[in-house]
Amino acid sequence: MQDSSDPLDTGKPRRHGIKRFRPRGGETGPAEAPVETWTPRVEGDVARTGHVLQPLQEYAVPLDDESAPMGGYTHLGTDYGRMGPGQDDLRWKKRGASGQVCADLAAAGWTGLWHSLAGLRDEEDRYLDFNKCYPYVRDDYQPKCVGMVIRVQGSGTLRLELKSPEERVLWWATRELATGNEWLELSLSWLPSELRRVKSLSWVAEPGAHLCVGSIHLVMEMPQVTLAEKVFLVSYAKLARSYSPNTGMVRDCAHTPEGRSDSIAASGLFCLATCAAWKMGMVKRSFAEQVLRKTHATISGAPRAMGLLPQHIQRHGEKYKIVAGGEYSTIATSLYYHGAFLAAQMIWDAKTLVGLIKAVREVEFDRLRDRQGYVGKGLAGDGRTLLAPSWRDWGGETVLVLLLEHMAAGSEAQLRMDKTGSVPGGVGYLAEIQSLFYPDFSYDVPDSVSEAVWLTARRDHLAEQKGYFPGRWPGSAAASLGLYGLSAGQGARGVGHVANGTRQPGKAELIHPHYILMSGSLEPDPGACYDLLAKLEAHGLMPPWGMVENFSKDLEYLPTLVSLSGAFECIAAYHLWTRATGELDAIYDSADHCPLLREAIRAFYPPRSTW
Repeated sequence: MQDSSDPLDTGKPRRHGIKRFRPRGGETGPAEAPVETWTPRVEGDVARTGHVLQPLQEYAVPLDDESAPMGGYTHLGTDYGRMGPGQDDLRWKKRGASGQVCADLAAAGWTGLWHSLAGLRDEEDRYLDFNKCYPYVRDDYQPKCVGMVIRVQGSGTLRLELKSPEERVLWWATRELATGNEWLELSLSWLPSELRRVKSLSWVAEPGAHLCVGSIHLVMEMPQVTLAEKVFLVSYAKLARSYSPNTGMVRDCAHTPEGRSDSIAASGLFCLATCAAWKMGMVKRSFAEQVLRKTHATISGAPRAMGLLPQHIQRHGEKYKIVAGGEYSTIATSLYYHGAFLAAQMIWDAKTLVGLIKAVREVEFDRLRDRQGYVGKGLAGDGRTLLAPSWRDWGGETVLVLLLEHMAAGSEAQLRMDKTGSVPGGVGYLAEIQSLFYPDFSYDVPDSVSEAVWLTARRDHLAEQKGYFPGRWPGSAAASLGLYGLSAGQGARGVGHVANGTRQPGKAELIHPHYILMSGSLEPDPGACYDLLAKLEAHGLMPPWGMVENFSKDLEYLPTLVSLSGAFECIAAYHLWTRATGELDAIYDSADHCPLLREAIRAFYPPRSTW
């Protein structure tokens, strides 16, 4: 049994060889608060005001390894790096599934690592307000950063610093270490009200030190909200880390430099997620309006081919171009328009709605079909070459492309897809993505295009997902905790892109937890899904800046902040919140009241269908 007074009790299993202590020696600079204990467990319906840990860095990747997908980036989607005259004496060592960074300073000189806390180091306009850690969010929903925990080993003087964007030291502390071979966890605290513009956190090994650092966690004081609100809130905070208020665009990943690879789909979905946040009282209406109008203005000037938008765009001066080697994508175009149309309908922005209608009707679907009449995946970067294969598989992405076709062509849309009624490969998100926007696929009747009962197919697939790890990996942590989520996203340790499913050969072992949220509304009782999400939180898989991108059957995780995953999680969390609270689902209500979307969905579910 874990001691509830343990200040480092995160609900996670203890690692052998780690001793927790708070050293008496050392000094602390301005803004230190008295050290307090905390219990980060969440109990009951309300996630009581308490402290939880947000990983900043666990050093799983060798220093300076630019070939590693996570090389040079933190758990917050920021960068980090060496500093000091002794930086050549800084070494990375593997330690279990993670690593450690060691400084051996026999000679004079100091060294250490800086870690940006908001944006990349050279993005001076981005910083972390420790008193209001979530930008754009109203005060009642704000967490505070009240301290840090650093895992260390060795001897000598360790200095810790918080700096402003101008490199001014805002807070500092020193600790004298003499741990031998034991690992210790140091807890330090500060007054967040005095730390409103923090750019970086650094640790420094002073001259003569022989020490290693294994990890750094921020200590977060979370707001008093229900678990249903918290799940949406942390998902929105994750997605918002990739948003640029300067351009209205969302980066593909939080650690990608602004303007290098901005996601068309995620930008549209951020508009929708922000409107959902407004409906929940978490952001102001004026901010939701600002996001939609800025995003629409930027994307209105983006390059197009046959009316299609690129999957990703890159800024060149004041203009955007398609990224090198990129494509004009039918599914990215559909996701953008679905997000933007629903957002404009929710806040009733008539001017933006008119602009969206004009733009979507310029998509030339007659030129986007293969010889069998199926809609193609899109166009190559030259804007002319049709990409194969086409959209014909039964699944949510195909449906969204066909709904876009109906928005563009109206009654002349051909709407062709396979009629298998089976999720291709058993890849999770393909069964659920359409239900981020429309309630109709929860009707217990067949649709008029594929002639499948989506509700039955989705429930059957959820049962397959739940049974996969107990059946294939019965001794795994995922099986014992009841976790599931074979879906698509970044690969293990960030290598490549994978699509795992319940019906594929072999034994998949990588979970993308967005599926847990996307399928959550299928549960008769939303509480069952929230119980599972509470397990993710207890095991460090849903920290204050949102779900991890993926984790293995034994809970080794990838912390990359991928914007599209964050968007799926955020919108799905909103739908689950409406089910749990009985509040009107404003996204589904907007789909019913937006004329273009209503006519499109009626091609699948004529008016005779009832919810």
